[in-house]
Amino acid sequence: MTTSTLRRIGTTVAMTAVLAALVVMGRSAAEARPVDSPAIADQGPGISSVHRSWACDVPSGHTWSAVRINTRCAWRYEYYLLDGVNYDLTGTYACQIPSGYTYTASRLGNNCSTSGSSYEYRLTKV
Repeated sequence: MTTSTLRRIGTTVAMTAVLAALVVMGRSAAEARPVDSPAIADQGPGISSVHRSWACDVPSGHTWSAVRINTRCAWRYEYYLLDGVNYDLTGTYACQIPSGYTYTASRLGNNCSTSGSSYEYRLTKV
């Protein structure tokens, strides 16, 4: 195999692993439902610009559903963010329970740690 072919295979495997890590119990983090609230509409465009994106830090009111090490973050963790303020995360598994939520189930998984199993929590609004 050529180097080019090996790179393509490696990229495909890596992307498949990331997508598989985000799917939880038949529902992915990307499927979190927007909250129907007039207050949210009044906040203007871009209010949830970090929802379902990777970031080096977790902003207040947010949680994450996956973690990885990335050179973009100076070899620190990078988090796949979920916005628990502007989106209803009920039924979504997350690595930390954000304010305004509790959990209905927990499980050991590999999404929340780069070094082994850790707990993930199935969220529900309080």
